[in-house]
Amino acid sequence: MFDLISLGLDLSLVCKWLGVAGFILYMASFAALQLEMIDGHGLIYPLSNVLAASLVLVSLTAEWNLASALIQVSWITIGTIGVAVRLRRSRPARA
Repeated sequence: MFDLISLGLDLSLVCKWLGVAGFILYMASFAALQLEMIDGHGLIYPLSNVLAASLVLVSLTAEWNLASALIQVSWITIGTIGVAVRLRRSRPARA
């Protein structure tokens, strides 16, 4: 069975690195949006933000911060709604 301890990994350290990965994804997607490498009306931007917020939220299990958790949960909720809106718009209209 997969076990972090047997791999010599500390769960707290893994959580922190997941948070760093979330931060990098936030910054990369925002930079790509500002540099017009991705479209803010497409799926990539909200999906990357939902993933980034999820990674940061997981990292908060190592060192809890209520304000940060509320921001991440809000970001995930708003991003998920944005993805749903974009998917609904992309469906062909029924006759």
